[in-house]
Amino acid sequence: MSPGEAAALGQAVGRHALALWLLGLAPALALAGGLWWRAQRGAAVTPRHWALLCALPAVALFTVLAGQIAPGSPLVRFDAALAATLGAQLPAAVLHLAAVPTWAGNPPVIVALVLAVAAWLLRRGERALAGAWVAAVAGNALLNRALKESFERARPPHTHGVVSETGFSFPSGHASGTLVAYGMLAYLVLRLAPPAWHLPALLGAAWLAWTGACSRVLLQVHYASDVVAGLASGSVWLGLCILGLRWAQARPLHPAA
Repeated sequence: MSPGEAAALGQAVGRHALALWLLGLAPALALAGGLWWRAQRGAAVTPRHWALLCALPAVALFTVLAGQIAPGSPLVRFDAALAATLGAQLPAAVLHLAAVPTWAGNPPVIVALVLAVAAWLLRRGERALAGAWVAAVAGNALLNRALKESFERARPPHTHGVVSETGFSFPSGHASGTLVAYGMLAYLVLRLAPPAWHLPALLGAAWLAWTGACSRVLLQVHYASDVVAGLASGSVWLGLCILGLRWAQARPLHPAA
């Protein structure tokens, strides 16, 4: 695809962004429903399944995106055209609406959530789960910061005043952080809560991850490729954290000599 074609595609996507946002929610909810269905049948949502479905494609996707954010590339032209189209056409009411799901990924909200859930787990005596929960969310934050410092991509211009962000843009910390925090929380619900809570937890995590990620594009504080890369890195990190937790809990405390 030529840079001109990529820019035209970005403009077309921008004109139909809200419809695409809603359309993309269906696969996210379907994935959550599929995980719940497997759990209902007694097939555990294991890290092996997560890795096979998500990890390798996510790593490949992140690698491709990272290699295409050089100035003048078709991806950069697409991103810029999409952001410019959104900035020109979205009314203030839509921007304020988009700011609602993005709030769930704000650092103060995530920190408060981490502390509250960790305290609850410790009160239940679930020290391993509490440690894994904190490590998952905090580790993702450190990973995202390291990636941003590596790529040093500037954010798109946004002057609407609804939200304002500084710092580097690629990959999106909101996208990865929301996915990891609420995805890990859903996993804890599957482990600890009654079955009646399982489907709402999975659907809620999927809704927050998708709408929160898309809101960053609608608010023009991230390019679309930033958000996709954030979801990719977050899914891999979440899978690794669950894998590490299950491996640690499966190890015997006193291996045979």
